[in-house]
Amino acid sequence: MAGQFQYDSLPVLETKAGKLRGYQWEGTYIFKGIRYARAKRFQLPEEAEPWEGVREAASYGFVCPMLTRDNPQGELLVPHRYWPQDEDCLSLNIWSQSLDRSAKKPVLFWIHGGAFSMGSSIEQKAYNGENMSKYGDVVVVTVNHRLNILGYFDMSPYGEKYAGSANAGQADLVAALLWVRDNIEAFGGDPGNVTIFGQSGGGMKVSGLMQTPEADGLFHKGMIMSGVAGDILPYSTGDSRPLIRAMLKELGLTEDEAGRLETIPYHDLAAAYNRVSPAIAGAGGYIGCTPKPDDFYKGEGPAVGFTDHAKTIPVMVGTVFGEFAMAPLPFNKEQIPEAE
Repeated sequence: MAGQFQYDSLPVLETKAGKLRGYQWEGTYIFKGIRYARAKRFQLPEEAEPWEGVREAASYGFVCPMLTRDNPQGELLVPHRYWPQDEDCLSLNIWSQSLDRSAKKPVLFWIHGGAFSMGSSIEQKAYNGENMSKYGDVVVVTVNHRLNILGYFDMSPYGEKYAGSANAGQADLVAALLWVRDNIEAFGGDPGNVTIFGQSGGGMKVSGLMQTPEADGLFHKGMIMSGVAGDILPYSTGDSRPLIRAMLKELGLTEDEAGRLETIPYHDLAAAYNRVSPAIAGAGGYIGCTPKPDDFYKGEGPAVGFTDHAKTIPVMVGTVFGEFAMAPLPFNKEQIPEAE
């Protein structure tokens, strides 16, 4: 192990909010768990508070809590990695080959899959950015953000402070891109050459950011890997109040107490949601957990038309053969015609 791991000799980097120290492994500089923003439940993210001294960046940050416990299964095909969950999950990780501010390496910004309800920046072993950084000579950034009812739950009828709640998870990603714009030069990256890419739900987040004016100019290229919303994962529409009223009733609260949803334990909030949402979904009502088209997010380009800025973004789109390989197929793939 001698000579592979370096820590004490690593330079301390100055970011907009304070100083950071990560570590070096076999030539790659690695910084984990960097806080890019902070946020109260159902509210838009704000800039991270500055700190004094040197903050360590050697451990991954928390991942967003899930609506249900993730039970390991099919691990041969989908080898998940598990990590502590907490709402304080707005963090990112960086791999780089240089800490020279003039290096201007291309930046690759990875957005994990799991629809809009689950997953994390470290869920898959392949999300480790070391090899991509090393062999591509690029700066790799991976990001955690709020998911499910923490990131996509329209509380706006209950107060102005919740105006952005329906798309808070997307706003987190914009905040992370703002952090990259303001800080990535210190890690050898070029803020003028940022490519966002993701698979499955991460691909949907890429296309969503293309339709988000607040993200204009924060990235310059996109790669969508098997992630196009539509019939498989329709976007949220409609009035959120029936869902919220049902959850309040389940929790023994009145509609006048809707603000308490901001502070009750997440486990209780998720349990109430899981109990009432199936019936509301069956009736065609709003159940959240996906972005909701509004002034912040304009809706998917193929459905509503691409924004003028989205038309300027070069995009690669691909398909993942095993996108739903973890679930039983409704057909025998060995018997369908080649064309099908």
